[in-house]
Amino acid sequence: MARPARFSPDDIMDAASAAVLEHGRGATLAQVAQALGGPTGSIYHRFASRDELMAALWLRSIRRFHVGLMAAYTLPDPQEALLAATRHIPMHCREHPADAMAMTLHRQPVLASSGPVSLRDEARMINDEVDAAMRDLVVARYGEDSDDGFRLVMLATRMCPFGMVRPFVGGEVPHWLDETCVAAAEGILGLGDR
Repeated sequence: MARPARFSPDDIMDAASAAVLEHGRGATLAQVAQALGGPTGSIYHRFASRDELMAALWLRSIRRFHVGLMAAYTLPDPQEALLAATRHIPMHCREHPADAMAMTLHRQPVLASSGPVSLRDEARMINDEVDAAMRDLVVARYGEDSDDGFRLVMLATRMCPFGMVRPFVGGEVPHWLDETCVAAAEGILGLGDR
């Protein structure tokens, strides 16, 4: 009879997250094992490679981030929902620094096309639900579903705030960044009213 596994996949991803936060994106499996308090064999029991572990960690961090994003998208006023989603980015990165660092491990299109085969489909679809919710907000905010409106909202509420927050990930994310991201988003969203 096989011995029960000592560490769950989440235990190992927690250790990987701690190792990445401490040592950076190049954290080794030895550093993960040290954070885990177990041998590297325990890691290989659950994950075929370092690449698979880091990809799984990235996916988990994105899913965790999406919880707050989807909550923001449910606000009744579309402008307030979009600004709340914008504000969520620096707040989440401040409150969850390990997840924020893990979110920098991969880029979704690259992981979906050339990441571990077992995780490519999940990586390809990871943003489908939030993109659909954001498209609904585009219609509510601008009165029509257009690719230009979608790209504008994407720039305002995701690309711009991520760009502003990213230099601070791994360190302290300042509180003033919340309203800076919102101010930039308001300006960009307003371009769609012209």
